[in-house]
Amino acid sequence: MYRVRHFSLAILTITLLTSGCAGKYGTQTTAVNYYPACYRPIQDLRTHEHDVAKGTAGGAALGALGGAALGFLLSGGKWQGAVTGAAVGGVAGGVTGNVYASKQKEADENKRMASYLQDIDGDISNLDVVGAAARASLQCYDRQFASLIADIKAKRVTRDAAQKMYAEIASGREEAISLMGDAVTSGRNLDQQYEAAFASEERSLSARPSSSSAKSGARRLRTARQQQQVLNRKVNDLAKEKIDAERISSANGEAFRRACEDYADSKA
Repeated sequence: MYRVRHFSLAILTITLLTSGCAGKYGTQTTAVNYYPACYRPIQDLRTHEHDVAKGTAGGAALGALGGAALGFLLSGGKWQGAVTGAAVGGVAGGVTGNVYASKQKEADENKRMASYLQDIDGDISNLDVVGAAARASLQCYDRQFASLIADIKAKRVTRDAAQKMYAEIASGREEAISLMGDAVTSGRNLDQQYEAAFASEERSLSARPSSSSAKSGARRLRTARQQQQVLNRKVNDLAKEKIDAERISSANGEAFRRACEDYADSKA
């Protein structure tokens, strides 16, 4: 069974599920009529989040919600591929946990460092899956947008239909970009928490550097810091992708406007 990193996250998840509020991937704002395949990666994140929570009993099992759902996607439908750890960033609805405080109940340095590593690996996997889902949707919408522009120029679609199709593409892209933004925010929050936690661990270990337990813990801590850096790089890469996606959305809007103007001129 997957571990619950933050008790507050589990409580919030229960509240969301029982009240009918949106989960950590937000509510659907795109009316899907023309491009269901493009929206599917985003919908799958929400669907599997809901399915895992619905079929799971107990507060501890609810902690598996994010990791199991995303791992299911990552492994192509194999539950054994579900990643460990809590949801991306260990946050939902703005609620955050304290990484360091949650580990202090474990006195043994080696076990505590192993726990850090497990959590970070889960965070990296979750970030990868969210990024992959958003990226897949964006790429699909880009292909459909190019096709739409071609159809407008060839007058294979009416202006009214084109407006509706473009509205769906723009909305779907916006949801995908928002998904990236939430993951970036959560990842940066986690990076700050890990930095504070590891700084505290280093002070504790340096107070008794000669003990064998402290030496072993220090080695594991160095590995954990390396994984923290990997997480941070992935967050930064996703942030850059988000900026690029926003730029493309803006360019698409201008391209669509010009295509519609050309369509109108040709009808005059």
